[in-house]
Amino acid sequence: MTPMDHFALWQRTLADQADSLNPQREILRQAFLHFRERTARLVGEIGGLLPQLTVHDITHLDALWRVADEIAGPDYPLNPAEAFVLGGAFLLHDAAHVLATYEDGLAGIKGSIEWEDLIAQRFEDIEPATGSPPERSALFQVLRHLHAKQAHQLAKLSWKVPSTGEQFHLLEHFDLRDYYGDLIGEIAESHHWPAHRVAETFEQRHVNAPAFLVPVTWTIDALKVAFLLRTADVAHIDGQRAPWFLFALRDPDGISQLHWKFQAKMGQPARTDRGELRLSSGSPFDTKDRQAWWLAYEAACMIDRELRDAQTLMRDAGRKPFATGSVEHVTSPEAFATNVPTVGWEPVNVAPKIGDVPKVIASLGGTTLYGDRPELALRELIQNAADAVRALRALGEIGRKEGEIEVALARDGDVTWLHVTDTGIGMSRYVLTEVLLDFGNSLWSSESLRTELPGLASKGFKAIGRFGIGFFSVFMLGRKIVVTTRRFKRTSGDNSDQWLLEFGNGLDGRPTLRRPSPAEELRRSGTKVSVALDDNTLKKLLEGLRDPIGDVFASIFPIPTTAAARRAAVTERVNSVIFKVVVANLCPTLDIKVCVKDADREAEAVVNPDDWEIMAPATLLARVHPRYRDMDRQRLIDLRETSGFLAGRIGYRNGYLSRAITTHRGLQSGTVPRLVGVVLGHNNMDLARSESLPMASHDAWKRWAEEWIDSAANNDVDALADLHPLCPGRDLPVYRFGGKQLTEAQLSEWLQVQSEVRVFEGLPEYDDYHNDEVSRDSFDRHFAPRDDVLFLPSTDGTLAKALGFPRINYTERLEVALRTAWGEFEEWEDDDECVGGVDGVDITRSVTRYARPATS
Repeated sequence: MTPMDHFALWQRTLADQADSLNPQREILRQAFLHFRERTARLVGEIGGLLPQLTVHDITHLDALWRVADEIAGPDYPLNPAEAFVLGGAFLLHDAAHVLATYEDGLAGIKGSIEWEDLIAQRFEDIEPATGSPPERSALFQVLRHLHAKQAHQLAKLSWKVPSTGEQFHLLEHFDLRDYYGDLIGEIAESHHWPAHRVAETFEQRHVNAPAFLVPVTWTIDALKVAFLLRTADVAHIDGQRAPWFLFALRDPDGISQLHWKFQAKMGQPARTDRGELRLSSGSPFDTKDRQAWWLAYEAACMIDRELRDAQTLMRDAGRKPFATGSVEHVTSPEAFATNVPTVGWEPVNVAPKIGDVPKVIASLGGTTLYGDRPELALRELIQNAADAVRALRALGEIGRKEGEIEVALARDGDVTWLHVTDTGIGMSRYVLTEVLLDFGNSLWSSESLRTELPGLASKGFKAIGRFGIGFFSVFMLGRKIVVTTRRFKRTSGDNSDQWLLEFGNGLDGRPTLRRPSPAEELRRSGTKVSVALDDNTLKKLLEGLRDPIGDVFASIFPIPTTAAARRAAVTERVNSVIFKVVVANLCPTLDIKVCVKDADREAEAVVNPDDWEIMAPATLLARVHPRYRDMDRQRLIDLRETSGFLAGRIGYRNGYLSRAITTHRGLQSGTVPRLVGVVLGHNNMDLARSESLPMASHDAWKRWAEEWIDSAANNDVDALADLHPLCPGRDLPVYRFGGKQLTEAQLSEWLQVQSEVRVFEGLPEYDDYHNDEVSRDSFDRHFAPRDDVLFLPSTDGTLAKALGFPRINYTERLEVALRTAWGEFEEWEDDDECVGGVDGVDITRSVTRYARPATS
């Protein structure tokens, strides 16, 4: 008697049937038993290497025969050849959790792209110490990622005895290994595929019996074998997977502990008379086991989905469905507690939930986040396009300066379409339908990245997008949206080079997935996002820049003769120019060529890779500050690190509205007050992408400020006070007295001969509270400071704060100078002291008086 004789499925297929085909059946039976014996030794290593895993040894592999029988039912047609391949897939599907199944073992794993990607993505590219918990965690994650793919190779993999050179295979029977080995491996691998890929791969796969088994005609239907493996594996959750004593010995932690705990309490899965799979526990889950119970419920729901998918896909493919098509009592947590009871608490799903998902997505991905500014949604689309191009560059598929983004406006009857097209990496069906539409989940930071684009993370690729919500900003632009994509290489799970996803009514209703028509297909890899703009959205997209440049550009266009035609022509051409300015302003320092196409006009490059570094100052300022009209003579000075790296091109400009643009990886990411120009910044700290810290070092800012001060034709006190915190060691003439600007050294020298000083911080501003008997306009134009008052520089520290510099306390500096000059001093406040005048009218304010102590 063999260990397999306990299983009814084995008895119906590979056990002795005492018929004319028994010799052929015996070949399969003996080959499998030998196959099983060797695999048992291999998978016996898993527990020591990955103790956090529940049991993956031969007891799990054997139990799949029992679970598969519960799912398929006693009358399900399965011939001996199908049983042999199914049993082989059972044996191999998890066997690659062992280092010995990989060339060079641990060293080979650490040299793999998957390991390098994981270390880059999860460990900040720092290799964990040998034997450390982080290394064990990394090994666990990589083996979980690789094991299914490696399972495909195991039937034909061999191991050599070092001393003799003798080779061993898991499946020693050469003819069976040669004929069925690859199919067994592929089905074993498929247990980690999406269900639709299993169906697409195996629907037409039928394998006749091999010639050496004549006269049998046992044809293998790969589809039903693959779905039996898949459903049996996911449904095997019982105490055999997590024995209590082994649970105590291994003492797993975290999520692994919860898996062990709930499976330890579960009984064998069993089919009911209604064709449902019953999952049950003999003892209840008490309060301290709540999390384990919820994990059991989630596992039951997952099993239910897999069984239903198998039923649907098998039926669609014209196959007989399995006897078990769902899980009993998973419609609600309360129902699940019928068979998996609780004690001391109620399994009510009271977790936070979102009732109106489309509304929340529309809010967080739209106007609530970005305000009523559709150009910010366009920025998100350009950002996604830039990430796609850079990903293709990082993989070495195109050159460092290759790749392009086109932003186009096209008219189709009464509808204006906005198209954003990139020649980047494109998307697989899985990314398009699962990742792109998973609100809050970014491909670039997910585990899917290592599967979809192996090698990308380890090449240092860093995306701009982090939050997984940028795409949803498109829904603030319009309700009809079309996404067409062509992946740079078709994935093994795709059956088409290109896909088109269409939203007919925004987030209301389900989108349509289809293959694009020949006219809709992309000629190169990449993605095209198209959205139908209503007139109001188009107007808002353009109106922000209409006033400053409309008059300028309207004047240079040829003017038609009729008034109506003249208005239409001017409006169209002004809009065309404005649209180019809007696009360039959103991505002023991009390292990717950006073209704008309007209607039937030729596409025009508005940004070339890194052209901001060499543009004339006036041209660059027109790109980043298109609303300002007086920038022609504005100076810019390079902001450079000692390495020569150009971190910005900046000028100082005092004024409430003066704000330099910060960009991260080329896209607008924030502003810096009191400056103009552009400075490179870190990635955004907020979802709306409105705040970004400049990335230049303090040393770079110090050198820039000193160069600006030294080259300025006229530096007034306000400018010097703004820039002084950037170079606090410089002694700048920021103190005003008697119509002159004094440095700190000059101030100290002057204090030596003074016995009393009246001090006012800053310069007075018009103030109704003090009943200034002049108009605000007269005050602003004609105020003259009093010659015998020392005016300290005053600044709100806006620039210093934005750049991370401490403010300078000029009062403290003055008092240090006073102590140096006088030793000690007396101090008091005087109200209503005259600090200056306006056209003969005294202006009074509170001042601070400092007096040298009287000598005895």
